[in-house]
Amino acid sequence: MNIVIKRAISLVGSQRELARKVGVDQSAVSKWLWGGGIRSQYIPSLVEATDGQLTAIEIINSLSSKAIPAQPKA
Repeated sequence: MNIVIKRAISLVGSQRELARKVGVDQSAVSKWLWGGGIRSQYIPSLVEATDGQLTAIEIINSLSSKAIPAQPKA
């Protein structure tokens, strides 16, 4: 289960509402929740749907077995 998508669903209220806000079918959100890939074109919409409570980096990291490393501080 993708915990970031689970959180997004919780933030907006339902899979159906997240789907509406992102512009996909509810079945796409269900697929994302259960480990299906998310096309990059939907990442900004997911961030916007959650009013920025989820970041693009969180969403991207949730799709990969390797986390994207934090940038070193200068």
